[in-house]
Amino acid sequence: MVKFFSLLIGAMLMISTAQVWAAETVINRILVKINDNIITEYDLDEEMSPILEKIKGRQLSASEKKQLANVRKQALNNLINQVLIDQEVARYGINVTDEDIDNEIKRVKDDQELDDAGFEALVAKDGLTVDDFRVKLKKLFEKQELIGYMVNKKVLVTDTEIEEEYAARKDDYTLDRMVELSILLLPSDISAVEVKERIDDGELTFSEAVAKYSVGPGADSGGSIGEVGYADLAEDWKAALRGLKPGEVSDPLTIQGKEALLSPVKISEDRLVPLDEVRDGIYQELMQKKRDIIFTEYFDKLKQSSVIVYMDDSNKLDNGVSQ
Repeated sequence: MVKFFSLLIGAMLMISTAQVWAAETVINRILVKINDNIITEYDLDEEMSPILEKIKGRQLSASEKKQLANVRKQALNNLINQVLIDQEVARYGINVTDEDIDNEIKRVKDDQELDDAGFEALVAKDGLTVDDFRVKLKKLFEKQELIGYMVNKKVLVTDTEIEEEYAARKDDYTLDRMVELSILLLPSDISAVEVKERIDDGELTFSEAVAKYSVGPGADSGGSIGEVGYADLAEDWKAALRGLKPGEVSDPLTIQGKEALLSPVKISEDRLVPLDEVRDGIYQELMQKKRDIIFTEYFDKLKQSSVIVYMDDSNKLDNGVSQ
């Protein structure tokens, strides 16, 4: 009997060990080989953990399952790209230190006026711990260093390119017409027509009429309501101001149920922002576009020269290319 129980327990232990080994094999199953590195099922699950956590316990529809499978393929390809970048970072001896990470985190905290708890709450919104954030930030810095090493020395933006970009995007650098405006809002027992005639005849100025009669804003400052965008004005205001020069007075109109007169103090027509004011911004935009193009070309060549082996073709994106 003792021998029987010993055999039974031994068999159970063997089954339990086999089950654990099988589970670990599934978890650590190799999905892709990239040169001398591998990506396992566990690596992919870690990458997908924020998404998996959100759908935990949910019954997914067929379309949701399909969408999840596509997201999983993309996540795997992102991991492949990261492995390739890591290999290049190692090859060129790029080193991002803990001090670099500490300084960037301090900068973020200072910019957003966060203490340690506030920063932890901020990164937690993305499903990350501070340690997770540090790892991702280090990867980002390493990629930026790699781009700087491989790309920036090949990028040149000329003055001619800046000028051509400026000319092609003039609409982006055109300031809308602005009107500095004064308003005279009259009480019900005062006729706007009569007040306008007195102003036109030089009997009193618009500011004097405002001080004497206005029940609207800016009564002590000539009725000024400041500078407003012409495009933002109501259509009846635009109609009243049409054709007026600075200092002239509009025909009467109704505002908030009261008779009113308008007077443009200054009119700024549409004008183009000078090139010198936007030169640096255009330069940075063109530099970034060129960096992206050159880095994409560099990364495509890197993929072509690397040995990337999918252990299961079903893990590939539809086009079969890492992106």
